Amino acid sequence: MKNKTALIILERPWGSHISKNNRASVLPFFHGLQQINGNFDVYHSQFYEKKSFQLALDDMMELEYDQFYIYIACHGKGMRLEGLNLSTAMQTIHDKAQTNNIIGVLIGSCEIGKNVSHFEVYSEGSSIVWQFGYKCSVNWLDGTLLDVKIFDALLNLKPKSFNDRDTVVQAFNAALAEFRPDACIGSDANDEPMSIADSLTLVVQAKGQGQRAKDCSSELFDIED
Repeated sequence: MKNKTALIILERPWGSHISKNNRASVLPFFHGLQQINGNFDVYHSQFYEKKSFQLALDDMMELEYDQFYIYIACHGKGMRLEGLNLSTAMQTIHDKAQTNNIIGVLIGSCEIGKNVSHFEVYSEGSSIVWQFGYKCSVNWLDGTLLDVKIFDALLNLKPKSFNDRDTVVQAFNAALAEFRPDACIGSDANDEPMSIADSLTLVVQAKGQGQRAKDCSSELFDIED
C-alpha cells in the first residue's frame, strides 16, 4: 500500500436547501486535496441514521492503514447530528479508536462544537489526538473550505508530532493563519453573526502515558510573529 494514512468521510445527504438537486457533497473538495498532496487515501460513505453510520465505520475500519482521520459531514443542532445522537457517534468512534490508530476527528456540523465536554470524554482512553468542531450555525461552503484547510495542515504532521500538544495546536494555527479571527463564518442561536475565533472548538490529547484531553480552543489564533 502506497499511503499509510486514510481519511474516512462519513457524510449524510445535505438536502435541497444546500443544493436544489440534492447533490452537494464535500467529497470533490477532498479529492482535490488528495490530488494536490497525494500522501493519503480518501474513502467516502453516506449514512442516514445510527445503523448505517455504524455499518459504514465498521467497513472502513477493516482497511489496513497505519493511521486514520475521520470527517463527519452533516447537519447538526444541539446534541444531535442529523440521523443520530452525538454521543452515539462519538462512542462508536471512541470504540474503534481502541483497536485502530484514529488520530483526528473533525465534525463538520452546526453547533456540535458547543459540546466541549463530549470532545474531551470521547478522546480520553483512546488513540484520538485531536477533535474539532463548530459552535455556530456555520455556512456550508465556508465551513467546508476551512475543513479542507485544516486537513491540509494536519495530514502533513509526522507521527512524532502527536506526542506534543503544542505542536498539534501550532498546526491548527498554521491552517487558520490566512483567516481573519473576526470574520463571520456563521450565526449563533439568535441569528447574530459569529466570528471564526468564537466559533471553533479544538480538544487535543497528546499521545503518551498520563496525557489528558484539553480544550485548546482559545489557542487557535495564538499565532507567533
